[in-house]
Amino acid sequence: MSATTVASGTESPKLPLLRLALRQYRIVAALALLLAIRVAAPVVYHYGNWADAIALRERVGSQAYHFGSYVSDAHTLTPRLLDDGSSIAFLPALFAAATVAVLTAREWESRSVDLALTQSVTPTRWFGVRWATVAAIFVVLTTLPVVLFQRSAGYAIRHDLLVHGVEWSTAAFTIGPATVAYTVLGAAAGAYTGTLLRRTWAALITAPLLTWLATAILVRSRLVLLVDFPVFSKVHGFHPGGILGLTFYDALPEDVYLINSLDSGDYWGYQLASSALALAVAALLGWAALRTLRRRTA
Repeated sequence: MSATTVASGTESPKLPLLRLALRQYRIVAALALLLAIRVAAPVVYHYGNWADAIALRERVGSQAYHFGSYVSDAHTLTPRLLDDGSSIAFLPALFAAATVAVLTAREWESRSVDLALTQSVTPTRWFGVRWATVAAIFVVLTTLPVVLFQRSAGYAIRHDLLVHGVEWSTAAFTIGPATVAYTVLGAAAGAYTGTLLRRTWAALITAPLLTWLATAILVRSRLVLLVDFPVFSKVHGFHPGGILGLTFYDALPEDVYLINSLDSGDYWGYQLASSALALAVAALLGWAALRTLRRRTA
């Protein structure tokens, strides 16, 4: 037996499905790349403003820099930084949810899945590879703007260039690994709604709503305090306004009282705890999607 035959005979059965998914979803990847460039470009462009801010503070003093009225003072650059991050905080998760939901529903509507399942491919493997491919595309392309934003925000925080208060807390704690985890949650929500509803428009509307609702429940429940226990004793009360105590950073539900209670050293604990909870909900939605898939194809 030739080496070529042996190699082909030992090839993982998932690899042809992966190559097929990558080929079919190259347009999705290109659009996601354009979205990533669009949200990352302002962060990169405005990074140079911090040098101007430091120069201004050295010229007018820290008091005037934080409480005066200048082109590059804290009250100008902090809202600009938050505007740059608003497109990163939660929109990738919503786009991932909508994309996976539409692609899944279209498989059922066009009945292309019927042709695929007549081959020696199980429904779980067929959809699992496709869902994982789209999720990986969004995870990779979300990570880039997240890293760039954190680099910019981290520089501003280390040099005390931001307005103190809720703006500082939002810039410091909102965007990070949890942002990427919410993207995975969105993809799982899209897989579930696309499989459950099997109608493009219904799935397109429902998947982002489910992603937002799951995130809002996670944030409002404060389960993160049970995972990141050292922060538990720091948080007291709920925001009296907003929706059920929640405020919003763009579309992202936010617990202002919680993040205002955090210190700069709490970043990784808070982010990793939030990520773990988001991934747990994503796993639950993924399990529900596979269960629904098996019931549909039984």
